[in-house]
Amino acid sequence: KMGAEITVDQSGIKCRAAKLIGAKILMKYPSVGATENLLMCAALAKGRTTLVNCAREPEIVSLVECLRAMGARIRGEGTSVIEIEGVKELSGARFTPVGDRIVAGTLLCAASVCGGDVQIYGANKKHLGAVINALQNKDCKIEGDDNYLRVRSNGRMHAVRVSTAPYPLFPTDMQPQLLSAACFSDGVSVIDETVFENRFAHARELAKLGARIKITDNTALVEGCCKSDSPYMISGGQMSASDLRGGAALCIAALKISGESRVYGLEYIDRGYENIEDMFCSLGGYVLRTKDR
Repeated sequence: KMGAEITVDQSGIKCRAAKLIGAKILMKYPSVGATENLLMCAALAKGRTTLVNCAREPEIVSLVECLRAMGARIRGEGTSVIEIEGVKELSGARFTPVGDRIVAGTLLCAASVCGGDVQIYGANKKHLGAVINALQNKDCKIEGDDNYLRVRSNGRMHAVRVSTAPYPLFPTDMQPQLLSAACFSDGVSVIDETVFENRFAHARELAKLGARIKITDNTALVEGCCKSDSPYMISGGQMSASDLRGGAALCIAALKISGESRVYGLEYIDRGYENIEDMFCSLGGYVLRTKDR
């Protein structure tokens, strides 16, 4: 629609255009990646581009603020309709991006299930409303503001029921971490994955250690090991990450399980967490990165 020529072959996707032109684009799904790419293309396209049903995530707002600081003309970020008036060129700018809410959410999950008093700086409470609602209860208190979060938990995880969905609802990138925490809850949790298919590889790894998880289509039923009427044991062992957030979920379980556990596949985890072992060690965990297989 914007004038690009796109070809797909065995080597990948090739795009070329002498000059992109503005267009009205109705997105079938509010994809974050698609919205980001369209924003960057439209910023230098000729004329006006309107994105309808686009993503509303904080990262979209942050990208727009960055592009605007570079000279782009954009309005509507944070809503489902964004308008971009193309400019001839962008300039350099100094910009601080929004804090990583998924890293902050991972810390919230870990603290909720392991217990403790954890303070997180650079995280916006408003951006994590659905995650906080899922975790917060009488045994886990979470407070904060636009640049700070504090979670105080006694480590008693309650059963949860969530469905993943685009922002501002529960983020799919927090589903693995919440499922991992739910393995140590006091009841049966129900987690519906509506954004991606087959995003339960971490559940199979947790089941190897004894977690009771039943996957039906895109729904996981997780029986917590701390149920008062039928408690059971989840033991330490070896787990292999096959994706970024699933790897973080396995680390959370390893922190909670008594004894030693080993998590392989750090190349996936390192894509989204800077020295995850240092992050957890700073909170009292014992995590050691090794090179053995």
